[in-house]
Amino acid sequence: MEADWAAEVGSELPSIVVPWEGFLDLRHNRSAVKDLDEAAAHPALSDALLILNSENSFVFTTKCDVWKLTGSEIAPDEFGARYAEALEGFASYIDILQRDHARFNSFDFHERWARALTTQLGSVGCSNGRVELVIRSASVDAFSGYGVTLYAAGCGADSTAAYASWRAVLRAAVTATINLESPPPVAGE
Repeated sequence: MEADWAAEVGSELPSIVVPWEGFLDLRHNRSAVKDLDEAAAHPALSDALLILNSENSFVFTTKCDVWKLTGSEIAPDEFGARYAEALEGFASYIDILQRDHARFNSFDFHERWARALTTQLGSVGCSNGRVELVIRSASVDAFSGYGVTLYAAGCGADSTAAYASWRAVLRAAVTATINLESPPPVAGE
């Protein structure tokens, strides 16, 4: 699987803001996942949201979306795919925030976490897919910090194959996220 990360932090760049009109706190109301149109239409997304917002999770989610990709939006080399397997695609994003206040406030933590996640995901034997993590400014109520937008995308020769690839990529990304609570320190720390 292809995996990459970036930091997009600045006053003119998108940020993660909680609460927002329509925000459903799945930490405290797990059954509300059925009220999210995207999750209702895509069980893999519903499962991902429930796992990321579980009682034992160190993160929570704030927003998500899903969409189709056309062949012209898919660069086969960025998906680890052959051209014949990059004709259609499916993608999603989930905004993820740390529950721990100290981690939420630390850009260094988010950078180490994103680096470790992309390294781990890059070793997953999953073709026709990619994950991108984008570190963003975030605010929860009156507190400022950082969050991550997790993009997962899959491609295939047709819509059925693309959807299956996306499900596998999303599942791998969520598993890695939950299993990597504490990233290793940066060399020299």
